[in-house]
Amino acid sequence: MALPVSRSERLLKAAAPTMERALTMRFVTEVTAGTISDADYADYLEIEAGFVETATRLHGLAVWGAPDRTALERNARAVHALTTSQADYFREARAAWPVPARPGAARRAEVLSRYALDVARDGGYPAVMTMLFAAESLYLTWCTRAQERGTVPSGAIAAWVSLHADQAFRDGVRALAAEVDALPEKVPQELLLRWFTGMLEAEIDFHDAVFG
Repeated sequence: MALPVSRSERLLKAAAPTMERALTMRFVTEVTAGTISDADYADYLEIEAGFVETATRLHGLAVWGAPDRTALERNARAVHALTTSQADYFREARAAWPVPARPGAARRAEVLSRYALDVARDGGYPAVMTMLFAAESLYLTWCTRAQERGTVPSGAIAAWVSLHADQAFRDGVRALAAEVDALPEKVPQELLLRWFTGMLEAEIDFHDAVFG
């Protein structure tokens, strides 16, 4: 007798076409191949640093709406990591990068924060968990592939890719999947899929904005 398919597994299967488009976007391709320019990665550092602030807000909302102590503690730890180690990465990488970001880089990429915050305000904890599961599944997949098959440039770029392919990050994605699986059935699967694919679409627009 086949085991029932979890909600997170159903999401990944249903969203596979959108995920594949995200995995082949220009930013991912160029980082993996080691061909991204200094100017383009400078813009990425600028816009991703901005989204880390948004992710902090999302996890903060999840702390408020957490259904149990485990979820509360996990999201609190995420807030701490985003405001310490990840903030340190961007501060150090931007200071050491050979060229500054181009004017208006952050403004070009507002689509992701706008989408995520609007959906989070409307959908609360279930929406936050679903969107973060989408975003972190995308990063875990492409960064793992880049490490295993690519020629990622050393230094700040390699450090960023490694951060999103290590065991701690993998465990975080697994924890997000568990939170999605535990969402009450009154939240329809169709709504989860809309949030999940919507986040991936916003990620594509966000990363394409790196290139102006």
